[in-house]
Amino acid sequence: MVHLYRGEMNRLTVWRKRLDVTSNWAILLTFGLTTFTLGDPHIPHFILLLGIALLVISLLIEARRYRHLHHSKWRVHTLEAGYFAPLLEDGGPDDGAWRRMLAADLKSPHLQIGWWCAIRVRLRRNYLLLLYLITAVWLTKIFIHPASPHSTGELYGRFAVGELLPPWFVMASAVVFVVAASLVAFTCPSGEEVEFWGR
Repeated sequence: MVHLYRGEMNRLTVWRKRLDVTSNWAILLTFGLTTFTLGDPHIPHFILLLGIALLVISLLIEARRYRHLHHSKWRVHTLEAGYFAPLLEDGGPDDGAWRRMLAADLKSPHLQIGWWCAIRVRLRRNYLLLLYLITAVWLTKIFIHPASPHSTGELYGRFAVGELLPPWFVMASAVVFVVAASLVAFTCPSGEEVEFWGR
């Protein structure tokens, strides 16, 4: 049991490190693009829209890693609550349903949360603030480069992506995306609630 516990703790640590690496890359990407685009007035604003797309890709990768981390946490908690806690309380492990649950999961691993739930948790915890930041930088870029607009019409025209996408489409897409991401994040249970496990 001790070796099993050590193995599960090691697995949990590995997934935690992988999760942190993805978050760090997303943060570096956001601040790197911010510095790059605001540093030169000739760099087009839609580079930041590409940054948003890269943030979404990072979020999908992180959601997958979070599902595995959550599964490892569940296994460790099952061992601690079912084996170690009774051992510390009355000197003997509880021979309850936790053994059968853990054995079944070791034979056929089953992740405890779905893909969509993992995306929502990570979006709420890290990525929503990064999305807000990169959106604010994008709006700032449109307003200040190459110079402050002289009219509302000029400002509106700057939202266009060359001749490919008209301003109304870019603005509508940005608003819908940010509002949808906010709703998804704010209606999601916190990470602590997701990891409650009936305690």
